[in-house]
Amino acid sequence: MGRGKQVVLESVTFDNQGQAKEFFQEMLNRYVPGERVSSDDAVHLTGLFQRHPDFAAKVGVGIDYFEVIPADYATRCFCAVRSDGSKERFSYLRCVTQKAD
Repeated sequence: MGRGKQVVLESVTFDNQGQAKEFFQEMLNRYVPGERVSSDDAVHLTGLFQRHPDFAAKVGVGIDYFEVIPADYATRCFCAVRSDGSKERFSYLRCVTQKAD
């Protein structure tokens, strides 16, 4: 059986996608909707967000900070708050796998 596909961010490297998914799921679950992501967590989240297949469109004018917001079906997701105040939610799973829609 293969070792899995490594996930490499500037701040941390995961041996496989499963480890990265678990790490970011735990991070997401530490916050309640409406809460701003800590600067320590934002370091890792920034690197993850850069892996999103639609990153160029999602980053817009630049990111000021990240927060957690309510998502569909009583779940939550990460949200990038841009410098102009607009918001763009994104899936950490899509960032890990880098799979487009």
